[in-house]
Amino acid sequence: MKREEAFAFTEKCINGEPATCIAACPFHLDIKSFLKKAAKGRIGAAAQELNKSLPFPVLISELCPHPCEDMCQRKTVLGEETIGINLLERTCANSDENKERKTYQLESLPQRIAVIGAGPTGLSCALHLSRKRLQVVVFDKEDGWGGSLRSHQRFAAFETEWIRKFASADVAFSFQRKIEDLSELDAFDMIFLATGKDGDDFGLRGGLDPALGMTKRPRVFMGGEMTGVSLIEGIAQTLDISKAMESWLQTGNASYGAVTWEKTGCSRDVPHPEETPTEHITPAGELYTKEELQKEASRCMQCDCEECVKDCDLLTKFKKKPPRIAIDVAQDGMTRNSVSTACITRQTWSCNQCGHCAQVCEEHVDIGGLFELSRKDRVKSNLYPPAFHGYWLREMEEAVSTGALLRPAPNGAKETQFLFFPGCRLGGVDPAYTLRSYETLLSCNKETGIWLGCCGVPALWAGEEDTFVSHIEKMREDWEQMGSPAIIYACASCRRTFARFLPEVPLISLYEVLEQGLSDGAIHLSATTADQELIQKKYDVFDPCAAYGMGEVKEAVRMLAERTGGVITDYDSSGKCCGYGGHIQLANPDFYDEVANSRCSESDETFLTYCVNCMEVFAAHGKETRHILDLIFCPDHDRRKATTLEQKRENNLLVKRRILESYWKESFEDEQNPWDSLQVDVPQDVEAEMERLLIPLGDVKKTIFVNEESCEGFENQFGEVLCRMVGDYITCWVKYRKEEDTYHLLEVYAHRMHIREDER
Repeated sequence: MKREEAFAFTEKCINGEPATCIAACPFHLDIKSFLKKAAKGRIGAAAQELNKSLPFPVLISELCPHPCEDMCQRKTVLGEETIGINLLERTCANSDENKERKTYQLESLPQRIAVIGAGPTGLSCALHLSRKRLQVVVFDKEDGWGGSLRSHQRFAAFETEWIRKFASADVAFSFQRKIEDLSELDAFDMIFLATGKDGDDFGLRGGLDPALGMTKRPRVFMGGEMTGVSLIEGIAQTLDISKAMESWLQTGNASYGAVTWEKTGCSRDVPHPEETPTEHITPAGELYTKEELQKEASRCMQCDCEECVKDCDLLTKFKKKPPRIAIDVAQDGMTRNSVSTACITRQTWSCNQCGHCAQVCEEHVDIGGLFELSRKDRVKSNLYPPAFHGYWLREMEEAVSTGALLRPAPNGAKETQFLFFPGCRLGGVDPAYTLRSYETLLSCNKETGIWLGCCGVPALWAGEEDTFVSHIEKMREDWEQMGSPAIIYACASCRRTFARFLPEVPLISLYEVLEQGLSDGAIHLSATTADQELIQKKYDVFDPCAAYGMGEVKEAVRMLAERTGGVITDYDSSGKCCGYGGHIQLANPDFYDEVANSRCSESDETFLTYCVNCMEVFAAHGKETRHILDLIFCPDHDRRKATTLEQKRENNLLVKRRILESYWKESFEDEQNPWDSLQVDVPQDVEAEMERLLIPLGDVKKTIFVNEESCEGFENQFGEVLCRMVGDYITCWVKYRKEEDTYHLLEVYAHRMHIREDER
């Protein structure tokens, strides 16, 4: 991976970046921190915030035109009167609580710097250079410092501040010394010219590099009003110029000290939907009282764009800003750390891949895409944990092989206008979902074919790019083979995969078709009285994260629910993930539970969803949940329980078998394994652990069968056998006791690692 690939995802992100007021400040004062401290009445701490960024806070707060106030988002976004930042600064800078911190002086370096001009720009540069332990001598033709400010009415306050600032600095002053020629300063290592607006430039103004302050003469730098900037701008630029001078001394190249501060290409305004109006505080006197200062400073909204953080469980959990994530992804991609030492393995595989971050961000910063890049890169370098996705990849392989079916419209239809693509999990959770849906679609349009399979998103989430790309190409070929019909999809995640990777495929939601059929009278509900009592209740519709932005689908589902008699609340899941996306269940099980429980706690009513994954996750976490197809086809009087892993596999094969038998008069039997016929008793607690660890019953049977054949397990005096089976991505351990022909499971667990067994 090239670092630019990772950084491209967050180049427009302003989360953690300076607010608009800070960006407008010539000194880039941390105004948010300053105002936060002022709002708490900590005037001394607020003054120290000024001292960190402003060389002369008293002078600058008096003379600065305060462009920060013009960019205050109270004004630019909310249309209110701006915060009085300048007066707040003046109040703190001139307060008795603004005390110079005690400092200790390190031994100065041998390099000597000459500054010509003791005005505010020259003094500022001298102060910055002395803090870099350089010896500085300031020359001025007048008999004291101040330059153009010597006649200012507040000069006494400025001079008092200069005396305090230079008290511990290694800076000497040579007044009434006019430099006629720069050769007089050959004994100095460098020279800084700050002679004022009409001062002598010694013939060096032409060819000036304003960003670095470099002139065409080596060792000589220039700044201040003589370069055409304002007094405040001249003071502000001395920080960067001093860095360039230091860089030149150390390396012979001033450009190494250049600082690119401003982030370009993105807006700095952030949304403030929950902010309440405030009133600007006008001081009773020339400066604020402490109470007035606190009230006015508390108007600061601490502007930062956190739209993605507010809506993302992952970013909230890990407390890491997107640009920092990009750095970590790039680090892992460039250094090829092992899985155990990589910067961001756990976080990378804890992403739901819901894409919601990019959807809520005005700049469409896609953190999910960044994690997708990281997963792909780690897989290519073989530095990834395959156990995180092994189960789902095997499930996908079964869906596109033994469970796959692609047929045109049945019963001699002339063409196939539509293909019903239910996805790999709809029929697995309940065969009636797929079978009744297809039956209904055929009643509306006889030219509807069937396509059982998987969209391939498990491979995408796993980072298995080669597998995913080849699968998508196969899907394109299959679709074209059917005459390029429109796809009727049931799964929002499938829809998003099609739209992103097969954009040429026309897509229609199953729920839009069903709603239109009910509206036209082509579909009739046949629920019994008991069914109606079940259906006619209040529901909170949970829209799957992949359906975010699909307004027509969301509307169709709600209309379907209302047509069946359901009462729909105004609950909005806002595109948040249930916890299933990205397959985080094994990568970060605690976080997976946190996400699922968080969604469940958002609603007091029964959830109604149109994603079987959402339904299964919520059911597993104790939330009463129904699928919209329950209300239309097969209402269940008991709270729906999660279908086991083994049942899902059997259900998918059942769907294929029933469709072949019903519409093509063909039979289908799956190949049987020798262990399938084992009689196994599974206690409820053991089954729950198997489901949690994603260990299908078929794997348990195989483990027992292999052990019975090889006798490699361990048996204790109670007849309890402990055995294992090493698979591609997990090692399955089973503890059982055999009674006659039945194997009673006592414990099932797995570790998703390989233990090397060296021969001795």
